[in-house]
Amino acid sequence: MGQFIGTTDLAPFAAIDEVKAAAMIEDAEATATLIAPCIEDFTPDSPKRAAVKAILRAAILRWHDAGTGVVQQVSAGPFQQSIQVQARRSLFWPSEIEQLQGLCKHGDDKKAFAIDTVGRGGGGHLPWCNLMFGAGYCSCGADIAGAPIFEGGTA
Repeated sequence: MGQFIGTTDLAPFAAIDEVKAAAMIEDAEATATLIAPCIEDFTPDSPKRAAVKAILRAAILRWHDAGTGVVQQVSAGPFQQSIQVQARRSLFWPSEIEQLQGLCKHGDDKKAFAIDTVGRGGGGHLPWCNLMFGAGYCSCGADIAGAPIFEGGTA
């Protein structure tokens, strides 16, 4: 039984030999943990763990359906049919890799910010000086002249 998905999770979708299914699950989970190592830290009742299960199930079932790449020809009188099953190229599609890696993002890159519209006071800077908006440099000239010399006027 796998860490994220079991052979019973595949049974409703395809008749896969249990030994083969277990090997496929093992390969899929090993690859997924290399792609997104944080998935091992998800708790059993986490919605993210359920998402990992869904991604793995889709990849395993696609792998199973891909077959071996063999061409099969069937003839009946004047009619014939050729079937070529596409061989597996990669276990996960790029979109599935992005989904797995996306589960590891914590959203730390989205932070609130504020602009001080009152100003810090002192120094004689104009209210629209870049320093009043949190910049590391003065745009009104008060830092070099002691009073605003650019952007018109006195504070």
